[in-house]
Amino acid sequence: MGKFDELSHFIIENVGGKDNIIGLTHCMTRLRFTLNDYSLANESKLKENKEIATAQKAGGQYQVVIGTHVGDVYTAILEKIGAEKSVESSEKKSVLNSIIEIITKVITPILGILLASGLIQGLLMILTFAGLLQETDGAYFILNAMGQAIFNFFPVILGYTSAKAFKLDPAIGIIIGAIITFPGMVENLASGDAIITLFEGSFVATPVYQTFFGIPVMFPAMGYGSTVIPIIFIVFFASKINHFLKNKIPAVMAFTLVPFLTILLTIPISLLAIGPITNMLSELISNSISALYGFSTIFTSFIVALIYQPLVILGLHWPLITLGLQNLSLHGSDYILPTLFTASFAQAAVVAAVYFRTQAKTQKEIAVPAFISALFCIIEPAIYGVTLQVKKRFVFSMLGGAIGGTFISAFGADMYAGVVGIFGFVSFLNPNGEYSGLIISIVGVLISIIISFLLTYLIFDKKIEPKTEEAVHHKKSGLGEKLIYSPLKGNVTKLENATDSAFANGLLGKGILFYPEGNQVVAPFDGMITTVFPTGHAVGITSTDGVEMLVHVGKDTVRLEGQYFKKLKEQGDLVKKGEAIVEFNLEAIKKENFSIETPVVITNSDKYANILITGSGFINYTDELISIQLNSGTSVLPKDGGVLHDDK
Repeated sequence: MGKFDELSHFIIENVGGKDNIIGLTHCMTRLRFTLNDYSLANESKLKENKEIATAQKAGGQYQVVIGTHVGDVYTAILEKIGAEKSVESSEKKSVLNSIIEIITKVITPILGILLASGLIQGLLMILTFAGLLQETDGAYFILNAMGQAIFNFFPVILGYTSAKAFKLDPAIGIIIGAIITFPGMVENLASGDAIITLFEGSFVATPVYQTFFGIPVMFPAMGYGSTVIPIIFIVFFASKINHFLKNKIPAVMAFTLVPFLTILLTIPISLLAIGPITNMLSELISNSISALYGFSTIFTSFIVALIYQPLVILGLHWPLITLGLQNLSLHGSDYILPTLFTASFAQAAVVAAVYFRTQAKTQKEIAVPAFISALFCIIEPAIYGVTLQVKKRFVFSMLGGAIGGTFISAFGADMYAGVVGIFGFVSFLNPNGEYSGLIISIVGVLISIIISFLLTYLIFDKKIEPKTEEAVHHKKSGLGEKLIYSPLKGNVTKLENATDSAFANGLLGKGILFYPEGNQVVAPFDGMITTVFPTGHAVGITSTDGVEMLVHVGKDTVRLEGQYFKKLKEQGDLVKKGEAIVEFNLEAIKKENFSIETPVVITNSDKYANILITGSGFINYTDELISIQLNSGTSVLPKDGGVLHDDK
């Protein structure tokens, strides 16, 4: 059994099964499903799995956020559903959703080498700036080639990834990229004396130097060597021709004729029409954004930086990143990526503030890896594990990131390499030796960190500090309160979060929801076992003074018919606090794809004046869990803060 077999099986079942999956792709942290029926996806069950950060429908897809090991999970799922579903089908989608899907599928496979190339460029800049290398040194030439090769041959690399995305033979995609970047194309097709200028007098005026059988060839002066958008459209066009030819040419001749005719038809049409049009389109987009920045750098930068983190949640941030890469490849520098650079540091700052302020052990455990991931610009763990759970935390991260990003943009610091996260500072070093951008980026990041951290830290503190006193007294007389202790070990949350509506709506009484980590139900007080279901999945206990508690292990586990449960006590048995009542095999239950959410409720809640529930975090066996106010008299909250939920 592979490492991710269990998780991949769980995901397949909870997106509606193999037959419900039309197609699948992935980006850096999330699986992206195209489904026949999105209503079949069990979102609550997916979110309960500790190996899944979150799940949602967004951007025309069903997204399951896994983390940086998503590629391994993707491979495991494909082994079960079939490799033919590795790319979404051409189901009807909005133009925006289709563009985002294409960008995701084309850019994601090269992000690793793109970051590696950027780091090499940064290393070269540092060595040159420090005087350890000269531009005439052999080591300089080699390192420069290592850092710049991806941009010089971008269409070749994107030809491959685009072909994979459009179900075209990747070899054809590679050769198409190689043809449009073939040495000498610029010298022979875009230099010398122009024979005509098309669209003269407009912003798209294009001189023509050569013809193709009498048809003017509009070849860009800089060539296609560093472009992004043209090759994607060209390969898309090639895929349509290729698929048409496959359906028309007999199989016995297809091996040679299909690629021959695909290339023969694609390249002339691409160089004469598709390339020039898409090149103009990319220039128009770039110029429009430049104009917007020129109109108001501060306002535009702030808006772009502010919306970036919400776009990450929806998986809609790729167009911004692609525009940044387009600028890097065409001009050697970019002004969009610097605006987004601070987002990951803002998320890290919020996570750090939560770590120092929260009383919940589980939240602290989540915060540490989320903080480290954010430093390397993988912000999904921080978003879904910490900041998005309390909406204002996410807002503080947005504000901090936007203000810091705006500062960097306002002072004109461009990036010269596609490196992000903690190593990304080297991207602000200008190859000509200028280092002011590096200083500006450091200041901008510090601004984001300080703002995000302080807002989270101070407001969190103001919210929770008055409510974490060990006792809250009311000036009333009476019998006071009774403490109920935990029958389980694990993480707890509000009962209203239960996926079983009967428990979530309080129909069976007030209580709390457990996600067990132990393998027993123990007595929460001295009393009697009043009910043990024959299957052992649920038990009712009554205290010596009449408090009635129900513990229901897992959801729908009655269907297991007692498998994985062992009753240690029977109805009518007397028990002492902490004494084991039922044993269960938690891992086996999870492998059977049953939810382990376990409601613990006081079934006779209506007999008491008030029931105060521990908020959230990790609870061990026999820890204080519930405080029952026996009448209108004095009440003492549990020492961890009662119904409080940190800074919510």
